[in-house]
Amino acid sequence: MLVENSTGKMIHMCITPIKLIDIQHTKSDWTLTFDWTLYFEYPNVEVYILTTKHSTYVEGAIALENRGDHVWIHLIEKAPRNRGSQEKYKYIAHHLFAFATKRHLEQGGDGFVAFDSKTGLITHYIKEYGAERIGSTRMMIPCLAGQHLIDVYLSKGGG
Repeated sequence: MLVENSTGKMIHMCITPIKLIDIQHTKSDWTLTFDWTLYFEYPNVEVYILTTKHSTYVEGAIALENRGDHVWIHLIEKAPRNRGSQEKYKYIAHHLFAFATKRHLEQGGDGFVAFDSKTGLITHYIKEYGAERIGSTRMMIPCLAGQHLIDVYLSKGGG
């Protein structure tokens, strides 16, 4: 479950697949330069949104691709209102990383997740998600760390 920052209240969330046609119907304040369509151009990329259980507002999004031995995250993003010290909900990215691991397991993989990080977030990814560097900005979440994310964020009625 997510945590509402202002109240500490636990909020049920949903992660659901989305198609390009659905993008125009979502309620969001995403940056105008954010181009959702890019992720629908790749045939094997799956795009998902995170919403609260009783809302269609897009709180977060992830675009991922099963590459056999791992899931590659093309995009993991929080809505602008969920960034920084005034974020509305806590743990959105935690849920999305856990979902990527779970998705790879569902597809017969071992839950290995990889992505390219923004340089300023590398330490954050290591601390928060158990990620490890495998290059300058390339990172991975090993299977055990991914399973921990699933156990904490998706196994207790939160997803």
